[in-house]
Amino acid sequence: MSKKEEKKILVPEVEAETAAPTTDEEIAEQVEAEVVKKPGKKNRVIGTIVNVVLVIAIVLAVVATYLSFTTQAGNVPALFGLRLYSVQTTSMEPTLMKGDLVVSTAVKDPAELKHEDIITYWTVIDGERVLNTHRIIQISKVSGGLAFTTQGDNNTSPDAQYVHQKDVVGKVAKMGKGYTRLPGVGKAFDYLQEPTGFGLVVVLPVLLFLLYQLIQFFRVLFEYQNVKNRIKFEMERGRTEDLIDEQRRREEELKAAERARIEAELREKLRAELMAEQDKPAEAPVKADNSENTAE
Repeated sequence: MSKKEEKKILVPEVEAETAAPTTDEEIAEQVEAEVVKKPGKKNRVIGTIVNVVLVIAIVLAVVATYLSFTTQAGNVPALFGLRLYSVQTTSMEPTLMKGDLVVSTAVKDPAELKHEDIITYWTVIDGERVLNTHRIIQISKVSGGLAFTTQGDNNTSPDAQYVHQKDVVGKVAKMGKGYTRLPGVGKAFDYLQEPTGFGLVVVLPVLLFLLYQLIQFFRVLFEYQNVKNRIKFEMERGRTEDLIDEQRRREEELKAAERARIEAELREKLRAELMAEQDKPAEAPVKADNSENTAE
């Protein structure tokens, strides 16, 4: 025996055969196993990015919608007790820059306000009632409460109108030696409250996310149908092969039975012939004619 043949005997090649599904439940399990696979690293990264963008878009949509409707209704927008304002002018620079988002707290007792505090209040500018944020430079008592004289840090003179305590809506919160503000975020929130900004930053990402999910849904659906059809085709092919094998087996059995029958007939015929030969009477021996030899 050669080394090559010995190797083949010692290490036989074994091919694992997977049983074909035979019921609808088995088909569904195999389809799910092939379609619902653990996503690759690339798909996981894409899915994470899409989810993060969606969450940010939803949060921005909720906040921008709330701020927009609250401001249009003449109220002061507040989140968790904090009031948010977007600085529109340079009057408070360098303390508060134009475009900053300022965070302030509600004023429960105007008597607690003191000199140098920065407050947000209702006032009239160019005939329109708006919110303004300036620093208190003087506090006076008037009929009905307190009056505050305010001035912007970047202005050279105090504001023409004093602020009554009932018009004060918040005090800018301090953070260490400075004030609580988010540089540039105010511009972003102002942009979100515009139709163009709301559409680009909020509506468009949500629509893209919905489109992405729709594509993913149909992709999985088509893949599911393809795998299911392939498995059914393999099942039908396996059944057809089984039928062919069964037909061949029956034909071989019929041929074997016919061959056995013919052999049996031949044996029976031969036996009959042998028995016939044995039953024939034995012939008498032929006597020699010795007359001529005697005469001589």
